[in-house]
Amino acid sequence: MNELIREMIVLLRSEATRHAISVRTDLAADLPQAMGDRVQLQQVVMNLIVNSIDAMKDVDGTRELAIHVGGEWTASTFRCRSATRRRTAAAADDQIFKAFFTTKAHGTGMGLSISRSIVESHGGPLVGCR
Repeated sequence: MNELIREMIVLLRSEATRHAISVRTDLAADLPQAMGDRVQLQQVVMNLIVNSIDAMKDVDGTRELAIHVGGEWTASTFRCRSATRRRTAAAADDQIFKAFFTTKAHGTGMGLSISRSIVESHGGPLVGCR
């Protein structure tokens, strides 16, 4: 997973830099090899990083994306959290994983729904953070 996460950071670094967002990682060195569909897991990680960038890009102040992976790899140990998080209405927090629900002006509402399906098909949960 660490290699996959690093690849996605390299791929998305220019987007983060364009919006003055620093990316910090805390990746456990002793993770067992993850078994799963690499392309699907890349899609999940990319979606979480892009959503974090989108949530911060118009916010004043320090913008930092912190990615933490620790312990035995499961979907629940991957944390992708922005230091400055745009708040959605409390009602939206319960719906963010539903297909076609979006808080973005040009969003489709499919990214988190698909990501959750992928993570669950690999045996883990994908939950929102508050």
